[in-house]
Amino acid sequence: MKGEVVLVAIDLQWLQRVLERRCKEAGGAKARLHPPAMVNEVLEFLRVREQRKGVFLDMTVGTGGHTLAILQANPKVEVIGIDRDASSLEVAAERLADFADRVTLIYGDMRDARRLLQQIGVDRVDGCLIDPGPSLWQIDSQRGFSFLDDAPLDMRMDPSAQVTAQTLLQTLSAEELEQMFVQAGERHADARRIARAIVQERRHSGGIPTAKALAELVMQVKGVRGGRLHPATKVFLALRIRVNEELDALRGGIWEGAHLLKRGGRFVVLTYQSLEDRVVKETFATLSQPLREGELRPLLRILTKDPIRPSFRERQQNPRARSCRLRAAERER
Repeated sequence: MKGEVVLVAIDLQWLQRVLERRCKEAGGAKARLHPPAMVNEVLEFLRVREQRKGVFLDMTVGTGGHTLAILQANPKVEVIGIDRDASSLEVAAERLADFADRVTLIYGDMRDARRLLQQIGVDRVDGCLIDPGPSLWQIDSQRGFSFLDDAPLDMRMDPSAQVTAQTLLQTLSAEELEQMFVQAGERHADARRIARAIVQERRHSGGIPTAKALAELVMQVKGVRGGRLHPATKVFLALRIRVNEELDALRGGIWEGAHLLKRGGRFVVLTYQSLEDRVVKETFATLSQPLREGELRPLLRILTKDPIRPSFRERQQNPRARSCRLRAAERER
């Protein structure tokens, strides 16, 4: 896993330095924060309000939206937040400063959650939450997540990682690019044409310099079509997933969280596209069966036979939550 754990202490002096640097970098602009998805459902499945005292683990804390809701819902619980984007942790620290005595933020990978928590003296938690994918803060960070970014194709959630989207576009063969796009849901014919166009572009001009340039190339190949999704959506999704090892991270995070839960502790995972949801469904299914010969009880009991979807009202008020699916499970032993 990546690096050593760094405990981000939320103290006033540290927070002031963060604010001063952020204002200097952004000209005083505040971070654009999106409302967290399915908050009421998350709180209900985690049984946050019922806890007399407890510790919850937000394994993808991001800018702190769900953690803030948990802390506000029950003044007797604590939250540990893990994220592999140090900049997002700084935003979360600013957002959660009023709850500094009940929140701990850790820079790290959720696939390494047990070791990270052991280093701060925590062996078990009452609930785990995973909410993957980039935040609006990251989309605004000029890392190439947005179709409009006139910035290098980076797409790393952890800027210390070595592989970028540009690396993939420069090194993968046309066949490898095609396969990657198809796995993200792109049609075979379009995936082949896009992959060949990318390879041809790097031969003729040395590569595709920016996210905006890639989006324009995909639009030229596919043509401008009607519909809610941008023509380059699945290409960008494929690159982002591959750069950040998102499906492997999700699978590994669920295994780590399941082993951190106390008996009766709850696990909630939100997903936003079918690849993620399939990983959650399959991993929960595996953990709901005895893992070793002779074991009578599985590690988890699935609470949601089918994924829970946002209410009509939430879909209207928070369009980013439209595609959200929630699955939940409970620790059995």
